[in-house]
Parts: sequence; structure tokens; C-alpha cells
Amino acid sequence: MEPADLMSDIPPISITVTDQDADMRLDRMLRKRFPGLTQGVIEKALRTGKIRIDSTRIKASYRLKADEMITLPVAIAEHSKAALATPQKSSAKPASKALIATLRGAVISQTDDYIAINKPSGLAVQGGTGTSEHVDGGIAAAFPDGKKPLLVHRLDRDTSGVLVLAKHGRAARQLAKGFQSRHHGKIYLALVAGRPKELAGVIKAPLIKSGSHGNEKMVVDDMRGDHAETIFECLDSIGGKVSLMQLEPLTGRTHQLRAHMIALGCPILGDGKYGGADAFPNAQVTRLCLHAARLDLADEPPIIADLPHDLAAIMTFFDFDPLAVMDMIRHK
Repeated sequence: MEPADLMSDIPPISITVTDQDADMRLDRMLRKRFPGLTQGVIEKALRTGKIRIDSTRIKASYRLKADEMITLPVAIAEHSKAALATPQKSSAKPASKALIATLRGAVISQTDDYIAINKPSGLAVQGGTGTSEHVDGGIAAAFPDGKKPLLVHRLDRDTSGVLVLAKHGRAARQLAKGFQSRHHGKIYLALVAGRPKELAGVIKAPLIKSGSHGNEKMVVDDMRGDHAETIFECLDSIGGKVSLMQLEPLTGRTHQLRAHMIALGCPILGDGKYGGADAFPNAQVTRLCLHAARLDLADEPPIIADLPHDLAAIMTFFDFDPLAVMDMIRHK
């Protein structure tokens, strides 16, 4: 039997492609997420444009990329008897009181369309192997009014800062489209080892995933890599040993900022995966020093995420002024 209401007016489900699902075929990912689906149901929904990626029709054999947005009818999920908009299974562990409190305490602002939170470092956005608590697993309990908020973009587990959750399907589609088209401006702050030779510019370095399973990293590959572009500016430097960088990604590749700082010769502090020992100049560096400080949505006031206490303390240790830095970000 096929879903009877593929033409329903009910807002579709939105699913953000995770790093774990990147490079997987679309049809395989859907069967994994919704075990009751048959290939025939998937193929028909794709042919009729009911399943799309970033509002574009796509084939079953399409290879997914991290952060892409898949939309599909609610009927597909109901047909498969799986969770509607989340990788969690119905038997998933309920969100802890601590997670609920963390998410509620992280709210920066909200409108009729979205909730903006200041995600702490160390909290994953979505579930995965070995991940017991994550934003997606706690937002329904943390914000119980109305439908469960929907993820429309991601931050790495160890990156802190602005994360926007859509309150309904229409907002999710509009926000996701804006992220995909890069109409939403993002500003990150990073502490890096060393000082770049050029103090400002644009990094154009194509990226591709490399390495064995479980040890993958994004590396620059001019021939095979996906286009990746980042505007950078060195805001200050302490003796050329540690620098404060402002980063604006113009594309949204996995680990783009981390890989581009390596390409610049300045690993982000606390980034052992990419920077190794150079990313830990002393014991004061206890986290990835990357923070999504500002998000500019079209026709909306800028969303500002203050520096968390741990990152502000690291900045202060290196003689940067966290208050002055955030004041500058607010007045961009």
C-alpha cells in the first residue's frame, strides 16, 4: 500500500542531512530513516516532486551532502511507522531535565516563525553514534507549545553560538532556502594559532572528505573538491602567537572554517582533529575556540549570541577583550 495523501496540504517534514548521512544515496538514507518504506513509494514520491532537496527535484541515486534539507510529506513518515521529523526512535530516552533547562536557558530571541538559541559547545545538534543527548532530542520537551521546532541548519558539536529552530513547516522551508542560497549572513569568531600572512582576504579552497571511516577530515583538493569560500579578517594578534579572527563562510561545507584555517596555516585553538598539538598552546585551551556570534536573516534584526563564559575566559587569558569584541560584532 502507498501513502494515500501525498497531495495533502499538511506541511511537509524537513530533515537536515547529517555528517553521518553525507555521501549516502538519497533512497538508502530514506529507507534507513523510515524502515517501512518501499523503493516503489520512494520512486513515486520523487517522480511527482513530493520529496525534494532544498526545494529541488532530485533522483533516488543522488548522493547527499551535509546540511542539505530534505522535505517530504507527513504521509511518508506515517506510512513507514517511523518518527516524523527526527532520527530518534519512539523508544528513545526522554530528554533529561538538565538538557531541557540548558535549551530553555539558551534562548536568545523568538518570533512567530523561529526560536534562536545560543548553543553551548559540546552539545550535538542531532543524534549519532555514541550521542545520547542532543538539541533535536530535547527541543520538543523544552518548547512544548505547538509543534516540535524544526532544525534548519547545523553547528558542529564543539562550536557554540547562534542556532535557529523553525516553529512551523513554512518557516522551515523559507529559512532553509535562505541558508542554501546564502542570503543569511553568518559571522564567526575564532582564536587561532599564529597569525596569517595576509590579515584579510577571501579563502577559495575546494574541500573534499578524506581519510578512513571514523577518521574522516575535510581537505583541500583543487581538482575534486566542492567549492568552498570564506571571508576572513584578523581582528587582533598577540605577538603573532595567537590571533582573533572574524570568519564569514560564503558556502556551507562540512568543517569549512576549521579546514580553511588549516589552509591558512592557523589552526583554530582546541581543534585537535585538524590542528593536532599546535591547536593547544597551553592548558587554558579547554574547548574548540569557534563561536557563531551573529546571524543576519532577511528583514529581521541581527541575532547576536554572546560569548560563553569558557570562551570569554580563554580570550581574556590571551589579552583579548571579550566585551569589546562583542560590541564590535553588534555594530557591524
